[in-house]
Amino acid sequence: MKIRKLLLVEPKAPARHVYSLVRLPRLGLPILGTLAARRGINVKVVIEEQTPLEPALLAEADLLGISTITSTAPRAYRLADRARAAGLPVVMGGPHATFLPAEALEHADWVLRGEAEDSFGLFLDMLEGKRDAADVPGLSRRRDGTVVHSDLPPGPVDMDRVPIPDFSLLAGKRRRHDFDLGIIPVQTSRGCPHHCNFCSVTPLFGHRLRYASNEHVAEELERRRGRGNTVFFYDDNFCASPSRTKSLLDHLLRHDVFLPPWMTQVSVRAARDQELLQLLQRAGCYRVFVGLESIDAHSLEQYHKHQTVADIRLAIERFHQHGIQVHGMFMFGSDSDSVETIRATSRFAISEGIDTVQFAVLTPLPGTPLFSQMQQSGRLLSRDWSLYDAHHAVFRPTRMSAARLAAETVQGMARVYSPGRILGMALRGRLRMALLNLYARRQVKHWQRHNRQQAASREEIRSPACLVAGGAAH
Repeated sequence: MKIRKLLLVEPKAPARHVYSLVRLPRLGLPILGTLAARRGINVKVVIEEQTPLEPALLAEADLLGISTITSTAPRAYRLADRARAAGLPVVMGGPHATFLPAEALEHADWVLRGEAEDSFGLFLDMLEGKRDAADVPGLSRRRDGTVVHSDLPPGPVDMDRVPIPDFSLLAGKRRRHDFDLGIIPVQTSRGCPHHCNFCSVTPLFGHRLRYASNEHVAEELERRRGRGNTVFFYDDNFCASPSRTKSLLDHLLRHDVFLPPWMTQVSVRAARDQELLQLLQRAGCYRVFVGLESIDAHSLEQYHKHQTVADIRLAIERFHQHGIQVHGMFMFGSDSDSVETIRATSRFAISEGIDTVQFAVLTPLPGTPLFSQMQQSGRLLSRDWSLYDAHHAVFRPTRMSAARLAAETVQGMARVYSPGRILGMALRGRLRMALLNLYARRQVKHWQRHNRQQAASREEIRSPACLVAGGAAH
């Protein structure tokens, strides 16, 4: 089978979500597309959040590759079914297909599990008859009606061997910049040393941190010079190793590498290192996305988050002292959480001056310890994967109904993004932050309408059982 034209698709999210304003791609498909293009294959990458999938691209392709997270799995499966019905072979990957390969194989011909940079070329060799399927690491397939899995690669991918993604492969017209809103995505590390029970990062990438060399990162940034005005470092924890972060930023500054104002994800631990904070400020970091998760000590313990409320307060204070905005990410639904927990968190966010917040419903994603626990205890309410988007409650909470949890989570964000708070930001001259909060408020109002419509259709919140559960939560 000769692959001349390869179509790679990242399916669109099922509904509006917290990052709908900035439609950034995940990096897996642009990277795999870059590897395929090096082999002389004509590649198109479609990020459905950015551009619709044209039927002509499906008609012309020799192979369709789909990468899916859990919430986009239904869309991915529909697309795969449509392609296979037309005679187009399909390979799937991404976190959801990695953790549920047998399910994905009901819709695809093959699944590539885990990191695919080292296995994708071998998979293409297999299609061309140059290699046996058993020799492709991480490949799942059906053989004589039975699902067969090849072992995963023996070791993780070397970050310096990951090619710099060629974003010219993306279908659709570019705007003023090559990247949506001028935000350039860059990833310098994979893996996470922590053991949060709700997170799929460590099951997918492992606990051992792997880093691209300073030189590799510098080369990627230089290639983006003039093509955007902001960098988003995609690392799950950019400051997991403070010494490495200092080394990288020092290298970029000393060599005058292209580094416009940037943002990234960190943990509260980053705020303990004053030298690191000063370097973040000097290097142009203006916003950090911090997994604060909860202000309830019991919830933090259940999540396996080794931090305290004092750590959270200190982190917010120190980031602000260094001119760095804080996007605080909280999650609700632990066995300790009540309605009052959510409301207290809103008050905490306002009193501590957190710039923007994300209130999410605890979501048991396949592959995580939390999913296994919920499944074994019979607490999962739905396997409609489109609901696994952190806006819907898909399990049975202990101290309120599922509908109440979803509604109160959104209402908690509404309290933070109040008109009065937004007006106060504007009057203090923080116009851009006020506009960002105004956008967030519009999103929250959308979710509130959505929750009311769902509640009306199921009449769940108004049922006596739910009223009792909701009242007890107070």
